[in-house]
Amino acid sequence: MYDQRLPAKSFWGSFLTIHDFHKELRTGNEMGEFNEFQFSNLPGLPELIAFQRQPWPRPFFTHGDLSSLNILARGDGVVAITDWETSGWMPSYWEYMSAWHVNPQNMFWQEEVDKFVTPLPHELEMEIVRRK
Repeated sequence: MYDQRLPAKSFWGSFLTIHDFHKELRTGNEMGEFNEFQFSNLPGLPELIAFQRQPWPRPFFTHGDLSSLNILARGDGVVAITDWETSGWMPSYWEYMSAWHVNPQNMFWQEEVDKFVTPLPHELEMEIVRRK
């Protein structure tokens, strides 16, 4: 998969499980492998790891780059969604996270996302921790 928001490299995978994907997001570290300095400088890290280690349903096929630039509309209807190079089978929260963070400078878009993708406030909080 390709996602420019992910750390250190642009191309990721493939992964056998969502847990493997989350572990890779943590650069392969398990909870006990983080040191006290990392915990004190990254508030929310234990909660993020607990979130990532929970049981997950099967992955969902996601676009991965929904933004106002990739949705073609005619009147009030959507006629096409373009730009699928970041699509893939991802955890259930991934579409919301990617849509919400696709362009942090576009405040209009962040206000619109909750109108067409189910808001996930806890997952959003965990994503903010992950991005730090």
